[in-house]
Amino acid sequence: MLSIRNILAFCILVFLLSSCKEKVKAVWISEIPEGDNAELTAELAELTNPCYKSENYIPDLEHLDHTSLKRIKCNFHVIRNSKGERNFSEKEGVKFIKDMVLSANGSYFRNDKMKLPVGNDTPVITGRFGMDIWPTDYIPNDDGIYFHDDDEFYYVINRGPEKNIFKRDVFEKYGIQKDSVVNIFIQDLHIDSLNSTSYKPSSNGVAFATWIKAGLWYYSANKTSYDKNGKAVQPLYYRPAKQLCHEMGHVFGLAHAWGRDNCEDTPTHSNCWSDKGFGPCKVASNNIMDYNANMSALTPCQVGRVHMTALTRSNKRNLLIKDWCKLNDFKSINIKKDFIWNSCKTLQGNLTIHDGARLVMRCETSLANGATITVHPGGELVLQGARLYNDCEGQWEGIKVLHKGKQKGKVTYLGNANIIEDCKHEINIPPANKIKS
Repeated sequence: MLSIRNILAFCILVFLLSSCKEKVKAVWISEIPEGDNAELTAELAELTNPCYKSENYIPDLEHLDHTSLKRIKCNFHVIRNSKGERNFSEKEGVKFIKDMVLSANGSYFRNDKMKLPVGNDTPVITGRFGMDIWPTDYIPNDDGIYFHDDDEFYYVINRGPEKNIFKRDVFEKYGIQKDSVVNIFIQDLHIDSLNSTSYKPSSNGVAFATWIKAGLWYYSANKTSYDKNGKAVQPLYYRPAKQLCHEMGHVFGLAHAWGRDNCEDTPTHSNCWSDKGFGPCKVASNNIMDYNANMSALTPCQVGRVHMTALTRSNKRNLLIKDWCKLNDFKSINIKKDFIWNSCKTLQGNLTIHDGARLVMRCETSLANGATITVHPGGELVLQGARLYNDCEGQWEGIKVLHKGKQKGKVTYLGNANIIEDCKHEINIPPANKIKS
């Protein structure tokens, strides 16, 4: 058994050893020096707008936290005739719309493998974006789903002299939160069309810059058969969700994929509706941005293009739920190996660069209120044409460098286009750059 003297000696030894151990100090940086990395400097000279290239926004499957989840605000308008007919009732309409949003989001997040080109090895990348039904904060008991009884607007016609599919008047009359929410108008067939034996209904939809016309949802729901458990067993029931995915793709920068759409991983093809087993239709596309029976796949380039559009175009960014303002420690990012961020970011948590890792930031990065960038001893942060700011009318905390003995974190800049804004702890950089606090 240890004596009291031995225990006391042991405690003194532990105290002396701990007091000799180097302590880590944290310092808020007030000035960023110019870096001397010749390799990065040469690379900078060859860059042309890396922040506007869709390939730089493709989510990294090993580091999905580097690509924030984009949540698109949507509301829905069911247009009926003046008698409240020719479209969904409120009870069935609310249920159907919620089902369609759930199905559409499932397609984006699940994402199927591309069927074209035949034998392709196109990677399957999760979308990391989806839709949220978004009510107002000024209409009592609002759920973001509205019903309007109007003989002039209950129908959509996409061909002939009475064509109205491209008209904006329904949006001008009934749109709510027009500059910050994607308004989706659900219209159906004109009664005259239904009474015509020669009329063949087809899926109708069109996307404008920040709103959508979605046609024939009611027709699709009512031309669907169900099993004994009430589950839809015919494809028509699911067409609205596919149409919604397609039109939302247009809103966020995607073109029809069968032609030239600025994505090399979407092959040109004859745009067959379904597989026929022969000729150009032996295998039909399943891309969401083609016209086909499946519409379940997006390529990496298309996914990247949606994220790029969402963050680099202000009228699209306004359509996102602004969930990057309140600091969320669970969304913090830890950099433990070398990364180059050639894309814009919206960070919800803190950012930490660890020992042995280097992060190069080249685009706009918004930081949450009170967020901190921490650089550990042996870690390195390089600003190379970056803009660090707060997008919430608040302030982020600043850049903190840790010191341990003679080793400390390193923060430098390259080029003359770096901007730091909305930073609580003032950071000075040379006059060629800009600083606002």
